[in-house]
Amino acid sequence: MLGMQELNEVEVSISGWVPWLGIASLISIFVCAMSSAIIVAASHDKDVETWPIQPAVWLAIFSGVSNVAYSSALATGIAVRFWLRAAQGTQLSQLHYIWEHGQGLGLLPALRAGSEARRVTLLATAAYILQFSSGPLLQRSTRQASQDRVSQQPMFLNLATRIPDGWFGNKQGRSVVGNRRAMSQVQGWYRNDSITTADEPGYRCNDANCHGYVRGAGFTYNCTSSTGALDLSKRSAQGSTVFLIQSRLVDNKTTSSPTLRLRVEYINSLEGNCQATVQKETCDITAAVVEYPVTIQGATVTLRHDELNTMRLISAYESAGDSLKAPDGVGVGPLSGLSDFIDDYFDKNATVKWYKDGSKWLYSGEGVGDLADIFFVAEPWTYGNHSLTSCGMTWNRPTQYVLEQLYEYMFRVALRVGRDTERQAFTVDRTVTVLVFRTETRFLGAAVVLIACGLGLVGSLSWGWWRLKRPVSMSPLETAKALGSPVFQDVAAPDASIDQILSGVRGVEIYTKDQLTAAERAMPRPPPIFVLPGNSNR
Repeated sequence: MLGMQELNEVEVSISGWVPWLGIASLISIFVCAMSSAIIVAASHDKDVETWPIQPAVWLAIFSGVSNVAYSSALATGIAVRFWLRAAQGTQLSQLHYIWEHGQGLGLLPALRAGSEARRVTLLATAAYILQFSSGPLLQRSTRQASQDRVSQQPMFLNLATRIPDGWFGNKQGRSVVGNRRAMSQVQGWYRNDSITTADEPGYRCNDANCHGYVRGAGFTYNCTSSTGALDLSKRSAQGSTVFLIQSRLVDNKTTSSPTLRLRVEYINSLEGNCQATVQKETCDITAAVVEYPVTIQGATVTLRHDELNTMRLISAYESAGDSLKAPDGVGVGPLSGLSDFIDDYFDKNATVKWYKDGSKWLYSGEGVGDLADIFFVAEPWTYGNHSLTSCGMTWNRPTQYVLEQLYEYMFRVALRVGRDTERQAFTVDRTVTVLVFRTETRFLGAAVVLIACGLGLVGSLSWGWWRLKRPVSMSPLETAKALGSPVFQDVAAPDASIDQILSGVRGVEIYTKDQLTAAERAMPRPPPIFVLPGNSNR
């Protein structure tokens, strides 16, 4: 080691005084920062299961390596600043605060100690803060999220495109004598049983949701609407229809098969003084081949009800069993089967009756359906006007619900008819929900900027290292010798033993514990006094 008087006199080859550790540390910080950014960016939208080591683990590894490299680079920079300042001549307090660089309680004294100590302290403190802040930002830059992956694949469904005459039962006057087949599908509809497909390859959609459109027997319809007025302020409204669902087969004058006409009436609004508006809708239904919007999950099939009113019509067809002139005993067609289904489960004719004791109108009527209660607007605040308290009766529109339930029933029937006989091939969008990594670029960018700034601050501390032309460190031995400590005077060997060093010490009192009396220990002595453990004759 060299004394301060020798700093500018002895030169070492450049390979010997380049701060390789500091340079390697700065390069390591840069590599770790770039690797972290690459890992986070590369993981964006990638499946979590495809990464055996997740980005968060890589970030923790790079952060640990970067922290070690940061400490080494900072130590190198502090040593360079210390010896550059020492070579130029300065006060010991300056060197002390440069060495301490604002750690612990020395921050404020270091800021007041002088320009160089203040500069080193500010740079080191800022670098500490930037290094600490970059870690949480890197962790926030990546997260996990669910994502739907869509691909197309062919599928099959056993679905009939026509319902044969007689499947629903046989004609008996204006009624239909049903059978067990039709009853089983009514039961499934009523209980809302799950609709299942064949448990075979090509029919199932495993671990995903498959959305598609498949041809099957159904119907098409055309609805018209009108309105009528009903004055509920007068007792003459007694017995007037306020909610109606009915169906019947009518001659359409153009084909041999009739049309199934669905009639729906209901009060949809009330004005002051109990003036009601009756909405009237008529839907003409004909048998047809349509494309059902289906969703298959596993072996379970469901209809997407929000798309039923926009289904694609493939073709309409006629059935002899629906003819109005068909004799009794003939197997009925699909329209007759639907009409019988409506009569059994939706038919309703609710009329009003004045209730004297309560001074209000009430509704009741014939029919098995309970939709009058289901679609009735029951919340009292709907009828805030005091004049409507005696006639507060309005309904929500039931027409779309009835049509959707008819489609649901016909789809079940088409599946039952087409079982093992008619296989429909169609293409579905297979949607798989996977867990992926998402990159938050704003956090990633901020972290990279902070790391770059911290790297620049730490690197700036080593600026000017080439002026020293020798390797330097903050070793206590090197510092003591450079500052002319008497312990190292007249010691020529670069790696002398403690005995060799002590043998050359002059004017320094050295004692062992067993050589000092209690009185001697209490005596004031000029520093430094070195007390060595053990027994010694010195």
